[in-house]
Amino acid sequence: FFLPSSTNGLAFLSPSLSRAHCGSMALKMSTENGGIQAMSLRGLDEDHEAEGTKMATSISTWLDAEWMPQEVHVQMAESAKGSYMRCRTNGDDDVMSIMMAISEDLEKNWSLYDADAFVNAWDVGNYVSDYLAKRIVGSDACECSSEIF
Repeated sequence: FFLPSSTNGLAFLSPSLSRAHCGSMALKMSTENGGIQAMSLRGLDEDHEAEGTKMATSISTWLDAEWMPQEVHVQMAESAKGSYMRCRTNGDDDVMSIMMAISEDLEKNWSLYDADAFVNAWDVGNYVSDYLAKRIVGSDACECSSEIF
């Protein structure tokens, strides 16, 4: 996992870093447990349902814009919202952990989406990690992947 840096092109996350930079905005990283630093959602809206709804809307809007409007996009987005809310309600604020939970939950139930989806569970999970990073950083986020809705 890396973020663009205004100084040398890339800022790799490592245990020795206390902050990683994306443009001129710094991302706060958690160094709990001493291992790889995690991007934390601490400080993000504590109304997990409202935040999950925003995220689900973003996912379905992204998929509809990327492909074409389909009900399966709403269904995958609602699954992601449920996974997000479960993680946050259980006290998980680590972006990577939430991304993994969303991807694994979608993958576990992929037979519900497979016939109509043009993406896979991990594409959705990766989009969610980009979405959450942008929610933390705001408008000064990295532009290194898909447009975030």
